[in-house]
Amino acid sequence: MMFDRKDEDQPTYAILRQRVIDLAAQRGPDKTICPSEVAKTFGSYWRDLMPRVHQVAEQLCAERKLTFEKGGISHGQNRPSGNYRLRIVADDQDD
Repeated sequence: MMFDRKDEDQPTYAILRQRVIDLAAQRGPDKTICPSEVAKTFGSYWRDLMPRVHQVAEQLCAERKLTFEKGGISHGQNRPSGNYRLRIVADDQDD
């Protein structure tokens, strides 16, 4: 991947993870976020961050902190093909 910043200046997995959680929590369990919204908060090189944001999303969904959404349908922990959105799991839904 080509970055317009030094690799060591890139957000760590932990920072990306926290940003995903923060944005999804701000939006609330009744709304969703797009993974690109997370990447875009880091600036002009957001496209280069997308693979890492997808990895974070997959992990958070596997942990049941988020669910995958597509076309208004929840896919739970199963990542749908193509574009998707993310929804935070409400506290009362945690198992």
